[in-house]
Amino acid sequence: MASFAKSVQQPISHPVIALVAGEASGDTLGEGLIRSLKQRFPHATFIGVGGTKMIGQGLQSFFPMEKLSVMGIFEVLKHLPELLKLRSSLIQTLLALKPDVFIGIDAPDFNFKIERVLKSNGIKTIHYVGPSVWAWREKRLVKIKQCVDGVLVLFPFETPYYDKYQIPVKFVGHPLANEVPESPNLEQARVYFQLSVLKTVVGLLPGSRMSEIRLMTPVYLQAAKKLLEIMPDLHFLIPCVHQAAQLLIAEQVALLGLQKQITLVSGQAQKVMEASNFLIVTSGTATLEAALMKRPIIIAIKVHPFSYWLMKKLSTTQWIGLPNVLAQQSLIPEFIQEEATADKIALALGKLMADTKQQHKQLAAFDVQYHQLKQNASELAADAVVDWANLSQPLTH
Repeated sequence: MASFAKSVQQPISHPVIALVAGEASGDTLGEGLIRSLKQRFPHATFIGVGGTKMIGQGLQSFFPMEKLSVMGIFEVLKHLPELLKLRSSLIQTLLALKPDVFIGIDAPDFNFKIERVLKSNGIKTIHYVGPSVWAWREKRLVKIKQCVDGVLVLFPFETPYYDKYQIPVKFVGHPLANEVPESPNLEQARVYFQLSVLKTVVGLLPGSRMSEIRLMTPVYLQAAKKLLEIMPDLHFLIPCVHQAAQLLIAEQVALLGLQKQITLVSGQAQKVMEASNFLIVTSGTATLEAALMKRPIIIAIKVHPFSYWLMKKLSTTQWIGLPNVLAQQSLIPEFIQEEATADKIALALGKLMADTKQQHKQLAAFDVQYHQLKQNASELAADAVVDWANLSQPLTH
């Protein structure tokens, strides 16, 4: 099995901190963590796998992060041989380089095996973003305990689960709460997109992975078309995570003849949320970001049927949207799998637009969640890494 050790471009200086992130949300977490660790250790070497944000902070990434961005059990199975090969090469590389600490950022199915092997070889291991043991398979914590020296969790309700299994844990809050303005400026965002403040704008967020985008875009666009039949002055914004997504979405917009009513945006999901009155959102982290941006939301999601069957069988929570889980109530309408139809989504959004009481209920809860999660996560995470990994002589900052 090939090693990536030769791809390290710069001379290695200690501490050597290895990080592996598997998708865009993990790249954001990793960026903040590296920035905070650099304040303590300006000469540290950062190696592993990350996206443009982590690389921008100095990470030497062994291969493109996108190779790990696979959603759903069926989709993972399809890419399994390549993923296993990459993981074996990573393990061999990290055992050879002997980093002072390894931090797996989310991607639990990929990272926990790496962490278990490294920990058994005397390398400190930390997992950033506790897997959803509160939602399904709590007993995983028995095995997780063998893999890690500590887990950083984003939500306060998670810590008791780890305490129960005597796993070192630290609630650090969610970095998104630090990135999102306390009072998002709709007017300023409208100027940016050259849209009238008087228009009602709906943000459509079909996801960050191509598998999500292929499944959700047709449904969202059909829902938009139905809403436009009743409210022809509506306008829709869709952030596109990359060019491939934009081409796919643009093609479907053109097929429905909605080019005038829908604006496609390169990236800038948060700016789209800021400019919108209402949001229809797919993925987990995006639902939280939408709540922190204090915009009324509808959640809709589809995955491969086998993935859905297995998740439903193992799930122990009644909600899929993080704002609902945090609130422990059905604040946001959720449309999952066969329920995620254009008719149901359009009807639900129409009702939400007309129901100011429900809008205010969502927004009041979102404000509470914003302050609950705003904890300077990257600094707290860095403190825990220094403590659990016994990194010596951290600099004051």
